[in-house]
Amino acid sequence: MLHKTSGIILQTTTYSDTSLIAKIYTEHFGLQSYMISGVRSKKSKTKASLFQPMTIVDIEVSNSTKSTLHRISEISIRHPYSDIPYNIVKSTIAIFLNEILFRSLKEEEANEDLFSFIKNSLLILDIKGESCSNFHLCFLVQISKFFGFYPQGSFSNSDSYFDLREGKFISHLPSHNNYLNPILSSLLNKIMLHKFENMQDLKMDSNQRKTLLFSLVFFFQFHIPSFGEIKSVAVLEEVIN
Repeated sequence: MLHKTSGIILQTTTYSDTSLIAKIYTEHFGLQSYMISGVRSKKSKTKASLFQPMTIVDIEVSNSTKSTLHRISEISIRHPYSDIPYNIVKSTIAIFLNEILFRSLKEEEANEDLFSFIKNSLLILDIKGESCSNFHLCFLVQISKFFGFYPQGSFSNSDSYFDLREGKFISHLPSHNNYLNPILSSLLNKIMLHKFENMQDLKMDSNQRKTLLFSLVFFFQFHIPSFGEIKSVAVLEEVIN
């Protein structure tokens, strides 16, 4: 039986001389793996360029309960990007977000609110005219809501440290080194209060941005089993000051 759904391409691997296997986070079925036969053939009407990571697509698929590998019968781009592929800052952020999602999304079931958040975030990134230097930080904080470890509490004079392991603002130095000092904790709290539309109003220097990036990646590593290393962090750090 064929089903229609939107999806976000996360990763593709070569299966044969002419075929691909694509991991796609779908609106109606969650994370799924799909076989696309003949897509790398010269005669194929479906071009491999459709399967670039983070592309938002509409697909017609056959999802079988007897297999973890399904088939795509039709695919088209739902929202062509106008700026991400040509803007080095935005394309680097997209690569980073792709790696975060690939290591975070495990559910083979629908979560339409999460799908909508990811899709809308990408569309905002694409059309954003102001600085995007804080976009990845806002994305990490906001998506943690869906994964169940959104920062608890808020920054105040009494709760001025953020414990990355406990995931909450606390009043004292923890017994380990995985925490944010009061300045960085205050910045994290401001990120929590901002939306993508006004993230350019967040004022921080490059060292603070770098430290928050590495701290939030650790935050994900600590709270998501088998999250692993994020290789694109180094490139993102070089591109965004």
